[in-house]
Amino acid sequence: MNPLIKTMIIPALLLASPMAMSAGEKDCLLEGTVQHGETAGQNTTSVKIHSISQYDEQSRCKVRGSEKMEFKLPPDTRLKDAPSGSDVKYRYRTDGSGQPETQLISVGA
Repeated sequence: MNPLIKTMIIPALLLASPMAMSAGEKDCLLEGTVQHGETAGQNTTSVKIHSISQYDEQSRCKVRGSEKMEFKLPPDTRLKDAPSGSDVKYRYRTDGSGQPETQLISVGA
């Protein structure tokens, strides 16, 4: 391979690598409300998410309208104890491979 082409390709690959690796990363603040109800005779607790934004100024949180975010909320007794309609906040993060992690930040605040 031509040495000039090598010197141009290698820096381009190094610059593109962090962008490609971080493309799957997200760090979002999810806001919603607690909903209690009954399904098939069992008391259920769920959260209706109504807002998604950046967790902080340095975080990446790009979600397209057609993009689907699937995750399981971690079990927490604070949700069951909170009245229906209580505000909740979650931190939703994914790593470069897209593995999600969800953390309850506050309930009713």
